[in-house]
Amino acid sequence: MRARAWGVVTYAEAMAMRAKFLSDPNFSEDFYQIIDGRDVTRMAITPAEIGQMAKDKVFSPRSRRTMVAPTRDTYDFARMYQLFRGINAGSEMMRVFKTMEEAEKWLAEG
Repeated sequence: MRARAWGVVTYAEAMAMRAKFLSDPNFSEDFYQIIDGRDVTRMAITPAEIGQMAKDKVFSPRSRRTMVAPTRDTYDFARMYQLFRGINAGSEMMRVFKTMEEAEKWLAEG
């Protein structure tokens, strides 16, 4: 599944996006996910909010998740989220890439 973010991204927006796909009857926790952050200008999400987001188990161990994060702000956010998922026993495979091509290649290898 693909998600795209742009402009200034807030915690409320990120959680609304999650709620939207979780309420979709076609959603499967085994899906692969790519979050396209190429058009994000700023991540307005605190470390505490990232930690809160990372507590929820949404995807299965069979899932691969990636975020395309070309800027320092998006990359730092994605890496912090990845770290918090690991602390919270996140079992899905997760990687952060700076380009869409790298992210799509990694997902295709799965």
